[in-house]
Formats: sequence, structure tokens, C-alpha cells
Amino acid sequence: MKKIGIYRRVYPLVSETFISEQAEHLQRFEPTFITSKLVAQSTFASVTLSKNDFFYIKQLSYLLSRSPYLFNNYELLNKLSLIHAHFGIDGVYAMALAEKLKIPFLVTFHGYDITIHREKLWKAGKFLYYQLIFYEEQLKKQAAAFIAVSDFIRKKLIEKGYAPNKIHLHHIGVDTVRFAPTNIKADERYILCVGRHTEKKGIDTLLKAFALIALKHPNVSLIQVGKGRMTPYLHALAKKLGISDRVRFLGAQKHDIVFKLMQQAEIFALPSQTASNGDCEGLPIVINEASACGIPVVSTWHSGIPEAVKDGETGFLVPEKDSQSLADKIDLLLKDRALAKKLGLRGREWMCDAFDIRQQTAKLEMIYDSFE
Repeated sequence: MKKIGIYRRVYPLVSETFISEQAEHLQRFEPTFITSKLVAQSTFASVTLSKNDFFYIKQLSYLLSRSPYLFNNYELLNKLSLIHAHFGIDGVYAMALAEKLKIPFLVTFHGYDITIHREKLWKAGKFLYYQLIFYEEQLKKQAAAFIAVSDFIRKKLIEKGYAPNKIHLHHIGVDTVRFAPTNIKADERYILCVGRHTEKKGIDTLLKAFALIALKHPNVSLIQVGKGRMTPYLHALAKKLGISDRVRFLGAQKHDIVFKLMQQAEIFALPSQTASNGDCEGLPIVINEASACGIPVVSTWHSGIPEAVKDGETGFLVPEKDSQSLADKIDLLLKDRALAKKLGLRGREWMCDAFDIRQQTAKLEMIYDSFE
């Protein structure tokens, strides 16, 4: 079986289970994860920085230098025929390793890594952002290919000067066997939102929308999974809007818990928006997971979301930051449960037809084949 390296500088992260799931469904390639920091046990073979008394110094050294000589298992690395890095910044680090191994590498861009304005990246003062800025032109030339997770991201890459003939549009799949409708009824009616507490997720807009209809639906609650720098603000906003007793902020949760919440939700809502620094979604995988579970989605005309949510057919899309329109669509689905069920089932069909992880990963392997 062909061996491929999957590069993620810090792995595995709770918010990035889609990377592991994609790797799990590879059929013709055997994945080895390459990471400078393994933060939890992994079921995959992995190569990381060698651990010793100077491990933290080595971490800092790698962050600054990108040196491929700091990794510990070249017996495994030398068997790789290709490296696939996730996120543009990681592509910069994978580039140095691929160059030493004399193998091609490709990079998946997911959202912020191409949509945040470069001057905003500079002003953010994060060293990783500086690495992307310094090496981006080299990355454009040396990478064998770039994968865009949505057509929106494909267009952003072209706008930023990435060669169109190197860009592959590839939607990350969802496991439609695991993420499927259930007959188990929830003890309560609730709207589910899963997203980190960052500006682009639009959770403040959702809270405002829910406040507009909360009195009309006294037996419906809003459950929000996620955390982030905006957490204190969102808690304060819920209190200000008078809905703190109707909103449950659960913080970050394991994927299995999110899965169960998703299956029994009445509506999945994620009103993503363009952040002030230009940060946009690529295509939030949680939207596809909710659709695969047969749950109607209410979201926004933002980034790649219209590629997954068919407005009026599998859910509803509203303008960004429009709390009134968002409230109207949620209200409609709460009142018309037959319509909600119809949209949810059509969403399930759409995910099985166009986003099933098995067919999508087979397409990814065809991309890999072209660089063997």
C-alpha cells in the first residue's frame, strides 16, 4: 500500500476530527501523521519531534526554523511518497520537510488561512502568521497542488495569486453511515448550534434571533457547543437579551456528545459571517453532519455554505448578521414540523448523493495518484 504523510503541526485537535476521519477512510494510501506536537493519543502511525530533556527548546527551535532535521523517525519518513498538509500555515512547515525528502506535497486551505487580509495577519502579531506571509510566494511555486474545500475558497486562492491549474476543488466528506437519523426522541425541543466563539461564527446574531422568538416557543431551548475568546461576551449578551435561562452553553464537547445532540436536535443553526479581519468559513463540516442526520439547517449566504445547504430545499439561508430573517426562518420551522422534517430528509439525501465521505475520499485519492 502507498504511504502518505498527513501534516498537522498540532494534532489531534477536538475541533478538527474531520482530518482524522478523512484519513480513516483512505483505501489505497496508508497515512502517517507528521506533527511537531502530539497532544493526545492517536490510532495512526505518527512522527513527531524527538522527546528529550530539551523538548520545549526543540519545539521553539522548530517553530522558528521549520527545520526538518528535528523530527525523530526518518525510517518512517523515508517511506512516504507524498505529504498532504492541512491549512496554509502548515503547508509552509511541510514544505521544508518535503524538500528534504524530495517528495511532492499538497496543501488543503480551509478558510481563515486564505481569507484573512494579509495586513491583518501581520498586525495580529502571531509568529505563525509571519511564517505564512514570509513564505507564501515560495509555497505557491513549490507545492504540487492546493485543495480548496469549497468553490468560494478556490476563488479566494486565485484572487491571492495561486495558480488556477494547481487548485483542486474538493469537498470534505461526512460519514453518512454514522451520521444518520435516529428514532430516539429527545426529552426537550431544542435548536443546536456548534461553533467556536469567534466573530465569524455569528453566534451573537443567533442569540439575538432566538430572543425575538423565545416567547413564542416557551418549550424550546437553544443549546450551544463551543468556546473561545468571545465566550464572556456571549454569556453577557444572553443575559442582556433576557434569554440566559433558555440558552445552555456547553463549552467544548467530545465528538460523540456533539453527535448525539445533533441527532436529536429540531434545527441546526449556524449563522456564519465575514469577520472584521476578513476571516471566513471554508465550508463548516458540522453543517454537513447535521444534514446527514436529517436535521434542517438554518445558516447564511456565506462562503461555501450555499454549496452544502440548498435554500428552501434542505434548509434556509439568510443574509449575514440579519437576526430578524434568521428568527423568521427558525420560527417557521418550529411552527411547521412537517416542513422541518421534509427539509431534513432532503438534506440527508443530498449528503448521501454529494458529500459521502467514502466517495469523497476516493476522489481525494485520485488527486494523490496524479502526483505519484
